[in-house]
Amino acid sequence: MARIHTGLQPLPWPRRIWRFLLVAWNFVVLYLGYKRIQKTPGLSEAERKTRYREQHRATGERLYRLAIRMQGLLIKSCQFLSSRADVAPPELVAVLSRLQDSVPPRSYGEIAGQVRRELGAAPEEAFASFEREPIAAASLAQVHRAVTHDGREVAVKVQYPGISRVVETDLRSISVLIEILARIERRWDFRMLIAEIADYTPRELDFVAEGRSAERVARELSHRTDVRVPEIIWEHTARRVLTMEYIDGIKISATDELVAAGIDPDVVARIMMEAYCEQILVNGFFHADPHPGNLLVLPGPVVVFLDFGMSKHLPDDFRKTYNLFTLAVLSQNDAGMLKGFQDLGFKTRYDDPEMLVALGRSFFESAGPEQRPYADAEVIGEVNERLARLLSENPVTEMPPDILLILRVLGLMSGLQKRLDSTVDVAETITPFAEAQIAGEAAAGS
Repeated sequence: MARIHTGLQPLPWPRRIWRFLLVAWNFVVLYLGYKRIQKTPGLSEAERKTRYREQHRATGERLYRLAIRMQGLLIKSCQFLSSRADVAPPELVAVLSRLQDSVPPRSYGEIAGQVRRELGAAPEEAFASFEREPIAAASLAQVHRAVTHDGREVAVKVQYPGISRVVETDLRSISVLIEILARIERRWDFRMLIAEIADYTPRELDFVAEGRSAERVARELSHRTDVRVPEIIWEHTARRVLTMEYIDGIKISATDELVAAGIDPDVVARIMMEAYCEQILVNGFFHADPHPGNLLVLPGPVVVFLDFGMSKHLPDDFRKTYNLFTLAVLSQNDAGMLKGFQDLGFKTRYDDPEMLVALGRSFFESAGPEQRPYADAEVIGEVNERLARLLSENPVTEMPPDILLILRVLGLMSGLQKRLDSTVDVAETITPFAEAQIAGEAAAGS
């Protein structure tokens, strides 16, 4: 069984056992709920769909209660699910979306103590003013509005005391359950994903590293007037406290508010996609957590990127290969897709090129016949079912870790594109970035 190593300290044994049993019990209840529907004989298709909708809603409620109770990694995982409006059942999304805005905050006493430990002074001393009520509460930290002594309006992100031990404990628990699930249901093998989460989680807990990541993305996108990153205020930043310029914008998923402000959601969707094309295909360093709480919109429109705790650097060789692979997928070039998969480091249990080609085709097919910029709900079930059957016969045994965060970004963007009712042409938007990079690198090498 794979072991998780993050370098973080877990909670004491009694609390570790309690948290594991709580997660495991809910895991079993949810799993049996779905298996019961699958195994019930004599159900009509309409009855089965109705039961699945009820189960999705019950799953959402159970996961919501569990996340609120346990905090930390469970909240982050549920927020991810709620952001996948393109593929996750709407009943599940509706319930878990409450976690995007209503995570219960920690007490001001806890926050003030953390600020004092990190900045060497109480919030009221370190800042000219510091609002006691947070403006946002998330899985690992909460944000308070403040004013510096030189009059700058800022947002102060404060990490919850002891959250690193909670995250480490839950990572170990979830990894055990994922290992068990992979053995019971071979098509549901998420072991590579949990290994990647364990790799980047410690970086999410280092706010100095997050500040540097924000500055790098800001610098590399500085030529764009339609993208903005808050300035980092370093004199009020430490490992567990991050102070940045305060920006008051509209949440990217609040389409009614965007329209009321005279902002075209489709233009917002195009800016977001172009910004990610530049980050991933051109710069090789990207913001890897585009859920609705981390993207704001200003008139213009201007897309504001927040929370760079989950950022990723791509080695140059990987980025070049990924550009070629992307063009092969968009053009449905089977030979190019196969070479791309192999060059990227994908391996399957049995040496069957058709499996990798089918995997590449699934990326394209999931957008449906109209090639929408998000997964088409009418075809995604059929594509996933076919792919699951192929993967159960010949599973992917090795996958480059760099690809996992890219897939996460593509998934979250797909959910946002659907919420924005985007009509952006994916191939038309992505192709020029990839082609320009390939041509530029070929010219440089000649």
